[in-house]
Amino acid sequence: MNPTELKALRQLLFFPEQDAARLIAATSSQPQGVAEDTWLQWESGTQPIPAAVISRIKELNDWRADVLAATADNIRIQITEKSGQPDSIFVIWYDTLEDWLSLPDRDPVMWHLQQSVCAGLKGMYSIVKLVRFDATAYRAWLGGREDGEALRAEWASTV
Repeated sequence: MNPTELKALRQLLFFPEQDAARLIAATSSQPQGVAEDTWLQWESGTQPIPAAVISRIKELNDWRADVLAATADNIRIQITEKSGQPDSIFVIWYDTLEDWLSLPDRDPVMWHLQQSVCAGLKGMYSIVKLVRFDATAYRAWLGGREDGEALRAEWASTV
């Protein structure tokens, strides 16, 4: 992988340099990742890109591609089953990492990937409606029920 490809994949995956340095470059020996300057040196070609970083960013890109393809397949199935295009398919957009992490066991790395997938779906299908997650409105709607992905999807369809 060359520096331009690293930068292109980082941008495709919606990672600012600082988050890429902290999250993508994290290893067991460097759990906090690397300094942003180090990441910028890799992208500029002044330092070689470590094999672990190349492997990790490729893995994240593959995950994105798989999720985007699977979700697109599900949308096509919905269109076929309804004998035409549904009016809307609602997808939650999380503006902040804090909102993304409001469900337990979520990996901070996946927040940026989720944003990238959402943007990709919006670009592929005009019927995809991105709904910004509003924690206050969601909690009021939830009404004491146990939070979960399915309820968040249901909430998004009511906004």
